[in-house]
Amino acid sequence: MQKVACPLLALALALVACRPDLPMPEAGLAPATQTAGITVAFEPEAPVTAAPRVLRVHVAGGPSLDEARLFLVRGEVRDSHLRQIERDDVSKALAERFVPTLRWRADDGAVVLAPTVPLDPGETYVVASGEPRASLAFVAEPAEAAPLLVRAWPPADAAGAGLFGLYCGDMTLPEVSFEATLAPDGPLGAFGRGVASAGAGGACLRFMGRGLDAEGGPWVPPPVVWLPGLPWPLRVDPRPFGGAAPGDLGEAIEGSLEGATLECTAFEVPFGPGCVEVEDDRLLGRAPAAAMLWGIAGEGLDVVMTTQKNERFVLKGLPAAKAISLDVTTIDLDGRQRRVTFSATTLTPMPHVVLNEVMANPLGPEPDQEWVELYNDGSVEAALDELVISDIGGETVLPEIMLPPRGFAVIVNETFVVDDEIDVPPAEDALLVRVPELGKNGLGNGGEIVRLRDMRGRTISRFPAIPKPKAGQSVVRRSPDAPDGVSDSFQLAPPTPGAANTASFP
Repeated sequence: MQKVACPLLALALALVACRPDLPMPEAGLAPATQTAGITVAFEPEAPVTAAPRVLRVHVAGGPSLDEARLFLVRGEVRDSHLRQIERDDVSKALAERFVPTLRWRADDGAVVLAPTVPLDPGETYVVASGEPRASLAFVAEPAEAAPLLVRAWPPADAAGAGLFGLYCGDMTLPEVSFEATLAPDGPLGAFGRGVASAGAGGACLRFMGRGLDAEGGPWVPPPVVWLPGLPWPLRVDPRPFGGAAPGDLGEAIEGSLEGATLECTAFEVPFGPGCVEVEDDRLLGRAPAAAMLWGIAGEGLDVVMTTQKNERFVLKGLPAAKAISLDVTTIDLDGRQRRVTFSATTLTPMPHVVLNEVMANPLGPEPDQEWVELYNDGSVEAALDELVISDIGGETVLPEIMLPPRGFAVIVNETFVVDDEIDVPPAEDALLVRVPELGKNGLGNGGEIVRLRDMRGRTISRFPAIPKPKAGQSVVRRSPDAPDGVSDSFQLAPPTPGAANTASFP
């Protein structure tokens, strides 16, 4: 490849190794904005009315500029706040508005402030200096101004876990390969598309530093990257690498690929370091006893996901009754990668009935107005008389009724009043199934486990023991394929009996 000479790009420090096929931003920082005592310039270039959500702020103030008394603050900053910073006597209220930031001295003597979180769109921020006492306000750009690649790996509480990072967005990225250096004075690494050099992650950009177990930091990635064919740069999640000593990651982040492989049950087959049960259009999986990044590609799938210790997951969208082959890549917290090919034959189409919503504490009389909602997430109808709802009080055998695919069934007591003028009534097209008794003495309000079992006694769907909901509030599943045993799969929400859940999940 022909080598080309590259100019110094202050706009994106150490952003791109010289490549003729990559579009280059204009050189230089934004024109400096001066206020009494300090001069401020943004990297990448931007006006104070629309500063990038991911940026570095270069602050110059001469020999008197004290970087220890230099902060980035969310919201208004008054002279009284500057005096607090000047005296090193910062109130709790002001400190809570400080943006987490790395700072270092640039070669030209300016102090660089690099926020380690993306700025909130449209929010006002202030560069606040205690020595000299000065401030300059700016506004973060709107969210739609430029795409933000969010760091999918490593987890937020694993900042010191190696030098592999994966950043994902909402659009398929072009194939790309270039080098970059973490700042300040961090290690060199390479950017590329996807979880690995091929396979899953078409909407993701990976960074792999040289020496994955490098100690030191913290370091931040470049604030922007320019990719061929895109009219604008991509913002890169600024959460730092490094800076955590061994043992500082906490109990939530455990283990690595070494020794993490599961022993599969009689119904399961190995799936990388985990196990899956093969059904018709989906795989029901169990993750190993370690935090893990997964990239799964093939058969129309391009899935990037993370799992915690022993977490369950569902991979949906496979062709039924077909021999399949998937590329499965896993990466642990130390950046170690394992890649295998998974082969199996999926089953013929089948029903998939799940507990989708539970109302245990209605506004109306109990247990009369209690209900349990089932949803058939499969492509064929389901015989409800082959299922049993169980709670701590007992079991409810369902009658001989067929639940169509993509259909809802609301299981209620014989005494249930469809429109009691207090509670939300079932949707008009919902299948209303009356049973003599839903639970023994009704469903418990204080939070209890509800299970859906088949005639063999096998649990096919499960609701957790969420703390007591308010009267008139139900417990909902995030989506029909959200796995059991994962706290993020469930939340309290307004009821929607016999219709899709409308709760807003984070």
